[in-house]
Amino acid sequence: MSTAPLGSFGGTPDRVPALVAAGAAAWEASVLDKLSGSAHQVVLVKRCLDLTDLLATAANGTASVALVSHQLPGLDGDSVDRLTRAGVRVVAVTAPAGAIGAEAEDQRMLRLGVARVLPESGLDDVVTCVRDAARAPLEPGGGLGLAVAPPATSSPGHGTQAAAAPRPTGRLVTVWGPTGAPGRTTVAIGIAAEAASRGVPVTLLDADPYGGAVAQHLAVLDDASGLLAAARAANAGTLDTDRLSGLARTVGPCLRLVSGLPRPDRWPEVRAQAFAELLDTARALDDLVVVDAGFGLSRDPLDPFDPLPQRDAMTMAALETADDVVVVASADPVGLTRLARGLLDLVDVLRNEPSLVVVNRMRPGLGWAPRDVVDMVSRVAPTATVLFLPDDRAAADRAMVAGQTLPESGDSGLRRAMADLATRLVPGVDAAPGPRRRRRALRR
Repeated sequence: MSTAPLGSFGGTPDRVPALVAAGAAAWEASVLDKLSGSAHQVVLVKRCLDLTDLLATAANGTASVALVSHQLPGLDGDSVDRLTRAGVRVVAVTAPAGAIGAEAEDQRMLRLGVARVLPESGLDDVVTCVRDAARAPLEPGGGLGLAVAPPATSSPGHGTQAAAAPRPTGRLVTVWGPTGAPGRTTVAIGIAAEAASRGVPVTLLDADPYGGAVAQHLAVLDDASGLLAAARAANAGTLDTDRLSGLARTVGPCLRLVSGLPRPDRWPEVRAQAFAELLDTARALDDLVVVDAGFGLSRDPLDPFDPLPQRDAMTMAALETADDVVVVASADPVGLTRLARGLLDLVDVLRNEPSLVVVNRMRPGLGWAPRDVVDMVSRVAPTATVLFLPDDRAAADRAMVAGQTLPESGDSGLRRAMADLATRLVPGVDAAPGPRRRRRALRR
């Protein structure tokens, strides 16, 4: 069948330019006949041979809808996201309604981000379905986050689309800090451990693309990466709360860990849309999600023609979707200089101020008072709360050497300061009682 250039119909709302990529599906011939007989309601731009051909054609901007087989080799969340960013809505043709596993496959397609799911038994309404899909809003990654998908709704001729019913989600806290070693991992573990010690279900996610070390801090030294496994499942549309619970490591009561990259050079394996679904699934799984993010901030928009993700995409996604952003900096001159510059970059990128600024390893010998640091931070982020963590190296070393969290390693000044930080971030979490309060309660 001949193809038509976009200029001949792109400005006409009554004509929808479409692509077809059926692979070896038996329904392709009948669909091509229906599209050619649609009285120009749908205009076939091209019959694509495979996914590579489909992506290349979509990048030209000559179509607004792609009709694909759910069994098209290589079809995953990343390819659907690339099509969506190129301005193409995806309609997936799945097994006939009532077939074994058809409902589960429909939900998997929706998790990948397709705009519509059309059963093979409903191809008589393919023209109406394609036209309805062309009017759907373009939201890259919008179909992701359906790991706990609400029941799908369907209507004859319109295909199946994800229902917009709200569902409860956990609180997302992202721990970020400028380059160097200000103590991001220590703070992230401390917040998660303090909340978990008070009965709050917590998922701790190591998302540092430059070399996460949460697993090493907690003596989880296996070679399997929870982050990579979860990202692969999300990209295939099979990640849900049960799957994520199985991939995470339980490191304490109410505390599970999704370990990070085994090597920094494997960051390209985590695609942006897969990581976004991972965050949504974690928030559906537990009441609190704490993300140990990297230091990089990217100002460049995603390029729909670049098949590789950006290295800082995980950090940006965790910051943009966070309920609270905790900025960590060390109290020495170099650390505070990096904090001032980092806050400017963070506010410029996010168009918002962080919730908390944590100054780590504060000690009297530095020569300045806490109020001096507060004044410096207030010039950049006036609404941010500034907290200080003491330079309690003995407590930090004791916990790291034993592979324990601060609550497990005993009482210390650092642990009490971390408990105060968790109290401010998590509603309903009381501060940990100090030694004096415990002795007073014992006397009573």
